[in-house]
Amino acid sequence: MDNQSVTLDPDLTLDDSTYGYGSEDWESQTDSIRSSIYRGLMENGRRYQTLRVEEYFIPSDDQQFESYEAGHQVALAMHSDKANPLFLSPIRSCSMHILDIGTGNGTWAINVADMFPSAVVRGVDLFPPPAAWVPPNCILEVDDVLQEWTWRKKFDLIHMRHMSGSFSRQEWDLVYKRCYDNLRSGGWIEQVEMSFVVQSDDGSLSPGSTLSHLGPNIIWCGAHADRPCDIADTISSSIRKAGFVNVHEKIYKWPIGPWPKDKQLKEAGAVNFQHWVAGMEGWFMWLLTRFGEPQPWSKEEVYVYVAQLRKELQSPYHHVWHRVRRVWAQKPATVMTEL
Repeated sequence: MDNQSVTLDPDLTLDDSTYGYGSEDWESQTDSIRSSIYRGLMENGRRYQTLRVEEYFIPSDDQQFESYEAGHQVALAMHSDKANPLFLSPIRSCSMHILDIGTGNGTWAINVADMFPSAVVRGVDLFPPPAAWVPPNCILEVDDVLQEWTWRKKFDLIHMRHMSGSFSRQEWDLVYKRCYDNLRSGGWIEQVEMSFVVQSDDGSLSPGSTLSHLGPNIIWCGAHADRPCDIADTISSSIRKAGFVNVHEKIYKWPIGPWPKDKQLKEAGAVNFQHWVAGMEGWFMWLLTRFGEPQPWSKEEVYVYVAQLRKELQSPYHHVWHRVRRVWAQKPATVMTEL
């Protein structure tokens, strides 16, 4: 994942006929690959990554990046009373090495780099983040964490957020193992995941509503796609299974809409509504057009479904929320010093 340093023989040039192509061919091939990654795969009017051979069900386009940004702002709003609203892991190192897996639009990684200028923060995803500027201590990379990790330095903190549906169960085991192996002794993993199950505490959500059936519908589709969408319920056990100790968790109720009376929750709910409105089509399109019941849905059916969900979310009578679970845990400390 780090670009390896390569020493070139000064007697060889890119125009050397031994290679069968000249510098113009080399530049053309490089530009073609770069263009392909940025262009992505268009399907049902949305753009998807092309780096991984296997299909990835979340789009990588402006609308989804808008959802990522709103989701980030909700997380900040829910911790607006804390000096560090970005993570809860008790990292004490002055020169931290931090990895953000599934960085999306890169905002979390950029914010952490701004807050900790002596840290080196890497954000990695399958599609180039849209950030026009990043701090000098922040590196945004395009790569696949299911492939071999080649970063030389081990990390003090590895962060993940909103990764439901990203991997199969087996792939999740591999990701957690890679995280464990690439953390320093005593380093931390932190993950934040949301549930698609929409609930209310006051009975304002009808059992026959589209919103009330959303969670079971998406969890069913994710299970049949082998892209589990219920990992908010399983991350604690998965992290323990990978060997992490000192496991902590915090469960939140994220309101959807500005209905709460509490000022902090009202602000978070207003932004979370935008998070859902911008994100729903991208969250559900791939799953429903492949694994919808009783048969795969058409994109038009998904549009109608999302419109109904949006209508119900907009209702001032629906005081709805969804669970979010944050888990942070530690790699066991050893007496050996890791480089």
